[in-house]
Amino acid sequence: MINFISDYKKYKNSIVDLQTTNESFLRLASVYKKMGIENNVFHLTLLQPELQGVDPFSTELTQEQKVMITMECKYNPWYFLREVVRIPPQSGNTPVPYIANRGNIALTWCFFNHIDFALIQPRQTGKSVSTDCLMTNLIYLAMLSSRINMITKDANLRSANVERLKRIRDLLPPYLIVKDKTDANNQHLLTYNTLDNTYSTAVAQSSEAAAINVGRGTTAPITQIDEGPFIRFIGSLIPAALAAGTAAREEAERNNQPYGNIFTTTAGKKDDRDGKYMYDMISGGAVWNEVFLDAVNIKEFHRLVRMNCTNHKILVNGTFSHRQLGKSDDWLYRAISNANAKGEEADRDFFNRWTSGTQRSPLTTKQNNTIFESEREPDHTEVTDEGYMIRWYVPEYQINQRMATGRYVAGMDTSEGVGRDAITMLLMDVRDLSVVAAMDVNEANIIRFCKWVGSFLIAYENVTLVIERKSTGVVIIDALMIELPSVGIDPFKRLYNTIVQNRHERKTDYDRIIKDARYRDESFYISHKTDFGFATNAQSRALLYGNVLQNAATNSGHLVKDTTLSTQLRGLVEKNGRIDHEASGNDDLVIAWLLASWFITYGNHLDFYGIDPGQCMMLVGEDTENISHSQAIKEKNTRTRERIDTVLEEITTTQSGFKLAKLEAELKQLTYKTKSDGGNILSFDALIKQANDRKKAKRSQTKNTRLSQDLSFW
Repeated sequence: MINFISDYKKYKNSIVDLQTTNESFLRLASVYKKMGIENNVFHLTLLQPELQGVDPFSTELTQEQKVMITMECKYNPWYFLREVVRIPPQSGNTPVPYIANRGNIALTWCFFNHIDFALIQPRQTGKSVSTDCLMTNLIYLAMLSSRINMITKDANLRSANVERLKRIRDLLPPYLIVKDKTDANNQHLLTYNTLDNTYSTAVAQSSEAAAINVGRGTTAPITQIDEGPFIRFIGSLIPAALAAGTAAREEAERNNQPYGNIFTTTAGKKDDRDGKYMYDMISGGAVWNEVFLDAVNIKEFHRLVRMNCTNHKILVNGTFSHRQLGKSDDWLYRAISNANAKGEEADRDFFNRWTSGTQRSPLTTKQNNTIFESEREPDHTEVTDEGYMIRWYVPEYQINQRMATGRYVAGMDTSEGVGRDAITMLLMDVRDLSVVAAMDVNEANIIRFCKWVGSFLIAYENVTLVIERKSTGVVIIDALMIELPSVGIDPFKRLYNTIVQNRHERKTDYDRIIKDARYRDESFYISHKTDFGFATNAQSRALLYGNVLQNAATNSGHLVKDTTLSTQLRGLVEKNGRIDHEASGNDDLVIAWLLASWFITYGNHLDFYGIDPGQCMMLVGEDTENISHSQAIKEKNTRTRERIDTVLEEITTTQSGFKLAKLEAELKQLTYKTKSDGGNILSFDALIKQANDRKKAKRSQTKNTRLSQDLSFW
């Protein structure tokens, strides 16, 4: 089959079937193209061009055509899904074609590239049916002498699943299936003796020992776990099942047979034993991104997934909202209403939210909802040469221009890079605290990551980096002490440091660092390396998770955007008077976000880093998500100057000394902002003199008016 652009070389006669009658596949190709994906028509490929326009259900097919269709289905699952498989109708008697969407095609693509995939979708969006179609292809066409094991939460779901498979099978063109009277065809087991394939099932068990036995009995190269968060003792069952299937998967690989594991579910409860296990496993996977489709080959794809997992388990986390699946908000609201779903049940079933109702969030419900509603897909995902994936919330064509004209702070939380915690970096615009870019990587080679950080700072001169000084953060700082000076960059001007932060208390050290950096040697940086980075302790942590968290959530919760950050923020809980992530989560990206927010709001002497303090938070409260920053700044500046006129007028008329002092303080702040708005810079002293002159003129006019009135009386 064709998965990568490089695969076309193997099938030189293949074509892209743009004449298919399945419009969902054409629409998806258009979506991929709009997303900038070069490999956007793989699912439209046809290995045998002679089949273009041939109806596989026609009663007039020749024997040769039937053989060709059978072979195409076997070696090209995209054709099977696009042209052949039919979904049993929920009403009426007309089967419906397979509807391609970003979720089910991602699952199928990853499966045939041998990467485990977790598919999470809202209810009623076809999660189970699309997986059943894949299984039908495997059992009756693609596999040979192989086995699939499906494990679900109860007997009812098992029976429903098997019945769907049988109905899908029975809707295939008759010539594709060679029936055998000895085939098992019950509610627990399906066999297809023609190809020696078996589809077996199991359900949740009432004890851990029984769950382990079920897992050990699933010696198959393909395992599907359905509704894992609701399967008792899933944390014991899955390791046993995957370990038991290791040899079978290796054998399937040697024989060029399909193999892999699929996890399909709706979101569960994070504070439940089984839900926590599944949440940990799935959330630690590499989040699905269509840029994976543009990998050069399967080896490169596997490298990208490994690099972007934050857990030991190599897995792709395919969580898709209703919008990503092509469903409207109206559809969602109707589905929720019809299901009569409310509260946490609706969150899990329709919004893909893993709930934890027994623990209290430090954020208000309004703040959490604002953060959740801010989630959106990146405008561009950059894949670096190292395999790091940077999620940019700026269109690709605007990145260089935005980075050259704005000012940004990068917060960084580090780890050992061995699969337990992610190394995270978040880029924030100083003007409105909006997230510009985010990344989380599982990099075992810290030296390679250090070099990349250096190249990032060199490429983007307007970025100030705030690193949490712990773990490998110390190593990164040491590396930057060498890398940045080697290209003429002063580390003190690009990395947050306590000498600048406390320059009045450390005047001697500050006087040393403002001297020409060309005369420093390596020993100079060694003597000051402990001054770089943000040191976390009980006091600083309380500040980050106290005032900084609350202010940032209030001022810029609507600009969080990044789904991973949003999930981690909404997963914060209060534990014994301390704010932390849940036992089933992490807060790596939250820390990066808080560090950037802290620096912008609490950093001292920002002008030393090249940041105009007047620019910081100047657009907080503006609708910068829906209009350009330049337009937002223009509107803000217009309102600032209009306010200056209003304040001046109030100063000339007020008789209250207290109010006058308050107005003058506001005027001082407003005039400071005009220094960087591109217009005429207004002087506070000049404006106060102008106001006083107006007052004198008004007093003089009033005096003359009264004198005139007195004279007229006489």
